[in-house]
Amino acid sequence: MNSFQRHTSKTLFATEHACVTYLFQKRWPWGFKCPFCMRLQPEVAPAYTVVCRYCRKQTSITAHTLMHGSKKNLVAWMRVASQFCFHDRGVSARELQRLMELSCYQTAWSWLLKIRRGASRAESAPCSGMVLFEVLPLPTSSVTDNKTIDIGMALEMGQDNRDTARVRLLALDMDTPEEIATAISSLVAKNVILLLENRRWSDVSKLRASYTLVPPTPQQLAQGDLLMEETSRWLDDLYHGAIDTGYLQSYLDEFCFRHNTASWPDRLAVLDHLLTGLITSVDETTSTSRSTARVRMT
Repeated sequence: MNSFQRHTSKTLFATEHACVTYLFQKRWPWGFKCPFCMRLQPEVAPAYTVVCRYCRKQTSITAHTLMHGSKKNLVAWMRVASQFCFHDRGVSARELQRLMELSCYQTAWSWLLKIRRGASRAESAPCSGMVLFEVLPLPTSSVTDNKTIDIGMALEMGQDNRDTARVRLLALDMDTPEEIATAISSLVAKNVILLLENRRWSDVSKLRASYTLVPPTPQQLAQGDLLMEETSRWLDDLYHGAIDTGYLQSYLDEFCFRHNTASWPDRLAVLDHLLTGLITSVDETTSTSRSTARVRMT
């Protein structure tokens, strides 16, 4: 990120009022909508706490979001989100502790975990177009307990099969055809061309009914291998093999967010994308049911 963008982000979120105005517009772009009576009230001015003029119930701008219940003010939240987005390779909890001058490592870790969840929600849209799906092993050097972890990977392929677009990654417990079908359903949009090499998976009626199944080319499979190598290198470079498998999914979500936004020319747009995931109400978020895919996550 260049110095102009860094300065702009600091200026844009320099005060609590500026943060409230920005996040209010993001959460309620068509005007305040009461989460209790569901009435739209576009005349309501941006404020941290709003009282519905109809049902008289009170709600805050962060209620039912990942930012709810935090003791940190919105300016601090914006600073942490900026640090997350503007470090191209990522930021560890230890580094975040130093940057934010936090006395407790656990505070930095918990904060970063929420930011990763926001990144996951921002990138929760399923892959579309022509999508390669593979199950590839994550090298044991990437995790603390040296377990071999299978990763379900959905990778959008470019028109010439040399370029790739978005990726979604899912840590799996099993690779039975039924589990794979469930994982694919959570990662890939329906009615797309699905590149699937494993014939056992292709025989699952659920997949045949939802997708156009096509065998991938060796070149397309090589793209998937390269992406998994990139994932492993990123994990090793940033976390040096100190990843607990219980939190692996959150790291994979962070990688997907970074990979999918890496080519965006405006890093402030990346920050805005992350803030969408952080400020959107849990009830309003399009659910991607990772639990049905038996994800290792806490």
